[in-house]
Amino acid sequence: MSITKKHLTLDLDFDLELDFVLVGVSSSLKDYRLCHFIYKHTGLAFVRGKEDYIDHKGYVKEREKDEMDYHIVFEKIKRKGVTKHYFTIYRYCDPNFEFEYYLINNRSIEGTSLVPELPNFDYFLIIKHYIDPEDLRALLEDLKSINEVMLTKELDPTSLKSKENLIF
Repeated sequence: MSITKKHLTLDLDFDLELDFVLVGVSSSLKDYRLCHFIYKHTGLAFVRGKEDYIDHKGYVKEREKDEMDYHIVFEKIKRKGVTKHYFTIYRYCDPNFEFEYYLINNRSIEGTSLVPELPNFDYFLIIKHYIDPEDLRALLEDLKSINEVMLTKELDPTSLKSKENLIF
């Protein structure tokens, strides 16, 4: 009696949560100055950090301050182990939570790139939830009207090699 072994191959394709609009911004301004001019031209009042220290019930969150203040990307290096890269981030959340805007620096404090394949962009604007194409076009025009902004462009996050760096 012969026994036949069958091999079963399971191909798991995880779809990353790329349900946001990505805009690249080139500017010589420091991040806090860019936020100031964005407020003057668009009314988006960015605040520093990825999230607030206090939750919606008024309690202090039990998380590390670095995790709330920065967008942290972990890089695995053979000889050094795991290295953290800290990227400054600013947020603007609509009071009704209909949409969220995040402005992330493309350069970490340590000098690495968040999206190495797009070195010409200094910042990335991430817009979570739905934004009307006409509103997006108007926002891009408002950003372009800032004298120190050289380029703004809507980007396709699915085409990026390092798209996982943009998920938080």
